[in-house]
Amino acid sequence: MVVAYADGVDVARTAPDAAVAAAGITAAEGGAEALVGWLPDAPPWLATATGRTTMAGYALRTPVAEGRFRYLPVRLSAVPRLLAAIAPDVAVVSVVRRGDQLAFGPTVGIGPALARSGRALVVEVDPHGIDLGGPALDGCVTAVVEPEAPAAPVPAPRPPEEVDLAIGRRVVALLPERPTLQFGPGGVADAIAASVDRPVSIWSGVVTDAVAGLAERGLLEGAATTAYTWGGEPIRRLAADGRLRLEPVEVTHDPSTLSGIERFVACNTAVQLGLDGAVNVERVGGRAVAGIGGHADFAAGASRSPGGLSVIALRSVTRTGASTIVPSVEVVSTPRCDVEVVVTEHGVADLRGVDDEERARRLTAVADPAHREALTVAGRNVSTSGRTLSGL
Repeated sequence: MVVAYADGVDVARTAPDAAVAAAGITAAEGGAEALVGWLPDAPPWLATATGRTTMAGYALRTPVAEGRFRYLPVRLSAVPRLLAAIAPDVAVVSVVRRGDQLAFGPTVGIGPALARSGRALVVEVDPHGIDLGGPALDGCVTAVVEPEAPAAPVPAPRPPEEVDLAIGRRVVALLPERPTLQFGPGGVADAIAASVDRPVSIWSGVVTDAVAGLAERGLLEGAATTAYTWGGEPIRRLAADGRLRLEPVEVTHDPSTLSGIERFVACNTAVQLGLDGAVNVERVGGRAVAGIGGHADFAAGASRSPGGLSVIALRSVTRTGASTIVPSVEVVSTPRCDVEVVVTEHGVADLRGVDDEERARRLTAVADPAHREALTVAGRNVSTSGRTLSGL
């Protein structure tokens, strides 16, 4: 029996077995299996639950490492179709009250798709939830429940450090006039937002306080469009001012829609970046550490946008000193054809219009100096005949 949850900062705190009971369904032998997505913080039931996830990082990192959850490599724009194919026995979404309506709160994300796909729909109404103007819930509700206690505040994203700010300034120098920007969560993304020095529009997977801060600096044009929010008072002010537009992933992450936005610039990061430009955001040392999410969707859209740009911005080394630029990535999350410019604290590698040999040279030049010699040796294995890169 599959119990699927809408994801985001306001994930429902009703446990899978309790959701099954609320739906009036006889529990299957062996209990319920959870199906989840992006969870920045862990609901109490996650400590013992088993199941599958489309995002192995954040709160799911330990459950995946322990083998209790299995990672599904699916880009976020394809998750609605996956949910329709699985047809969960119970769908669980978190909402807020808006008069006599139920509406999505800080997160829309996959919620509407999940509400359509579940055979039964259990709605958790958060009496303490914040109404940010998201769409009303559309679905045949089987049961309404309330959490027993208010949720603890979700930890804020990691703030940017000086190395991130250096990267952010380099990215901003690449922006066209009046671009539409997309950011992933994290220190590098918030550093880019903090470095923005010109009017921008926002069309993103997630809006954080740093992105909302663009409005306070007079640099946000129109309303920021997003599927998820992650933050506090700056986001609430943004919504109160009518500058926040919450939409499902079918809108925010659709590559065809993204490619039709002029000057759309996707700013994402990587766990590993290969010398051919391919990106890995999923796996290190055989372990699933994150998920594809919207990375591939946004990179594909930006690389096709008139006047747009697909940027990968990352630190040149991990906190343990390992190079993030490697001969070849462990798994390809976003293909090299959708990566146009790579930015590290050491410089900018423009990969547009160059072959694999030149890509390798340019990426080696922005790698950490301690790793450049080994990367240069590895890069010599690239040939115009299309030979793959060897390991260090």
